[in-house]
Amino acid sequence: MDMVDMKMPVKTTEEMEKTCAPCLAGSSERWPYGLVLRFEKEQIDKLPSLTNYEVGDKVMVTAEATVTAIRISERQDGESDHSVELQIKKIACEPAMDKPMEQMSPKEYRKARLSA
Repeated sequence: MDMVDMKMPVKTTEEMEKTCAPCLAGSSERWPYGLVLRFEKEQIDKLPSLTNYEVGDKVMVTAEATVTAIRISERQDGESDHSVELQIKKIACEPAMDKPMEQMSPKEYRKARLSA
């Protein structure tokens, strides 16, 4: 499966003036906000391995992502909040049917057989 870089291209000052983007022309690397996955306490409880990551670590979620923030907070009422933010940088989407059978995972193979 080929990975596709989802980074947004650097825009010139003229291009930036035509948009409502809050970034400066030629600014640092950017990826679309919608490609950020944020796992809250409920998801972290289901995927406890998320607590092992540090900011800057890369993880695979059928995509390449970077941990950009870890937030742990405690409230006055004793409740705590824990979130991990991942920035997707590369992603691939391929229908299971387009893969040769020998490259399919068992789950993809079952799905392909059921839809055939």
